[in-house]
Amino acid sequence: MNGNTSENLADFKIRIASTGDTFEVPGNKSILNVLHEQGYAVEHSCTSGLCGTCKVRYIEGEVDHRDMILTSNEQLEYLTTCISRCQSDELLLDLPPPGTTGPVVAPETPLAVVDQDICVACLTCVRACTYGAAAIDSNAVGVGGIVGAAFVDSNQCSGCGLCAAACPTGAISMSLFSDLEVNTRTGGFAERLASEPLIVAFACPHCAPSVKAFDGKASDSSSIELEIVEMPCTGRIDNLHLMRTFEDGADGVIVAGCEPGRCYHATGNINAAKRTKRVQGWLDEVGLGGGRLTMVHVPARDGEQPFAEAAGVIIKSVENLGPSPLRTVAPDPSNQPAPEDALLAELGLL
Repeated sequence: MNGNTSENLADFKIRIASTGDTFEVPGNKSILNVLHEQGYAVEHSCTSGLCGTCKVRYIEGEVDHRDMILTSNEQLEYLTTCISRCQSDELLLDLPPPGTTGPVVAPETPLAVVDQDICVACLTCVRACTYGAAAIDSNAVGVGGIVGAAFVDSNQCSGCGLCAAACPTGAISMSLFSDLEVNTRTGGFAERLASEPLIVAFACPHCAPSVKAFDGKASDSSSIELEIVEMPCTGRIDNLHLMRTFEDGADGVIVAGCEPGRCYHATGNINAAKRTKRVQGWLDEVGLGGGRLTMVHVPARDGEQPFAEAAGVIIKSVENLGPSPLRTVAPDPSNQPAPEDALLAELGLL
């Protein structure tokens, strides 16, 4: 079960109104886990209380709401089965009997993967992981014959990517959101026509809706071209991701993360803020300008305005600094001579 603490969770019961079935929910499982095990089809996506896909109506019981998506009015009627707990003995859920909906298909989720051959057993991943999924296997052999290497328990891994971003040797990669995948998504900017400043926004799943809402309203009137790159958590963003984005031609970069104390993965936004500040210094040192990069903490609701303010700061900074010198302006096809004219020009006849 996903979660950002190591607290001992109490057991409780759920009862299904349509069938009368009663199930025990142990501390190490979510309501969603138990429902799926018993054949009840509940759609889900993030499994982190961030999207609301798995919400169901409850009829009785006192819910311990742990999500970051439902409004206070919604919480009076619904709970998120992936993360909500119970403060009473039992919850009565309003669900149809098993088999009345389609089969449950779990979406592919990112997992941390360790290449023990290049691991130095430095414990960085153990310290970075907020789920207790990373540990050192004393029976494994790391780089240069070192006794002990990291491993990640896939049953405990949330796929946040904090360990991969923190690993100093690159021994930890991700099944999704690998370095290659992230770099591919930010590649090719240098070949675009520089008609407007190109801003890249890295956003976690919780902040992405606010970023997309801003982009949707600003698409016809904004003076920027905004590219949104969704990450499992801003803690997955490492220094090289940010530097590579500028190398690929971005004029500015915004990292959109949760508010302090609100990150579901506990420290993802804190790590992202530290890396953002570090890369700002590097950009100043190489002459690109640290003002091209900023991080904004987006609140759980009504986050569009804070992101808009951050975008405004970046736009102003890019205007002052000018287009990125790393961005190669591709030729405008409408201004290119016809093939025969180009040939005559090459021969000196035009």
